[in-house]
Amino acid sequence: MPSIKPYVLTSIATLLAGAMLLVVWMYRHPPEIPRFGRVDIARLVAHQQQSMVQRIKPGLDAQEQAKLFEEAKAFGARLDAGLEEVSRGCACALVNTAALLKTSDSRIPDLTEQVAQATGLVLPASTTK
Repeated sequence: MPSIKPYVLTSIATLLAGAMLLVVWMYRHPPEIPRFGRVDIARLVAHQQQSMVQRIKPGLDAQEQAKLFEEAKAFGARLDAGLEEVSRGCACALVNTAALLKTSDSRIPDLTEQVAQATGLVLPASTTK
């Protein structure tokens, strides 16, 4: 009856070689962990709305109304461009703060100020959560 010992040793050697190859592969190709940043879109939009409301006066002529409407549309485009710019800058996906259910403030950085700067907004002192 032939001995089973060489087969067991060969199997163990094969498993060890495979494990070593896996370790080397994981070291040279680490898994990419997705990065996130949070942005308080409601705060940005509320600030823009507040500045627009302050400029609306009784008796505003049609030309001024059209100008305000165009500025509101331009803000939407600037906001989109600002979000894209910040996302590329941090190499991360941006998530609306309102969409976060549970997380500590330190785990996902708040990039609202950077988006505000990219869109040309000057936000008052930070009152975020």
